[in-house]
Amino acid sequence: MTTLLKLRNAMIAGSCGSAAQSGLVAVRRAFGILPSFQPYDDLQRLLAEFVGPAWAPALSWLLPMVSAAMIWSSIFAWTYDRIPATGALRKGVVVTGFAWVVTGFILLPLLGHGLFAIGAGAGGWPALLMLAMLAAYCLTLSLVYARLKRDRNDPVRS
Repeated sequence: MTTLLKLRNAMIAGSCGSAAQSGLVAVRRAFGILPSFQPYDDLQRLLAEFVGPAWAPALSWLLPMVSAAMIWSSIFAWTYDRIPATGALRKGVVVTGFAWVVTGFILLPLLGHGLFAIGAGAGGWPALLMLAMLAAYCLTLSLVYARLKRDRNDPVRS
């Protein structure tokens, strides 16, 4: 697969994963699930500390789209064949687990919530919520990427 095709597939799959995660976030807000746990708001505040309040609003919506649709999906595409699992669903589960561990040990403590957001005051629910949101992104990313890759490798099936 050429580099441009791999990048195109990664961006399409990453955009689909981002849409799936955004849908889950919308459902969460509509049903009022864990309203006191707002990691995206906390990330925006942290971002404002680094880049200043003038740039934070623009970056707060641009950064998730760029990171999900371009950065993380490109890393995924380049490592896809090396992920220790067979099949797109299993690869998506492995990536979800990895992303959840990284989020729980690095991002959530950086946002002031402690390991796996145990300091958020809602028990284990924030960690499970993050797992669900990451699963929505990673599983969709993996399934869509595998489909695009398969279609390119076997044009008769498309």
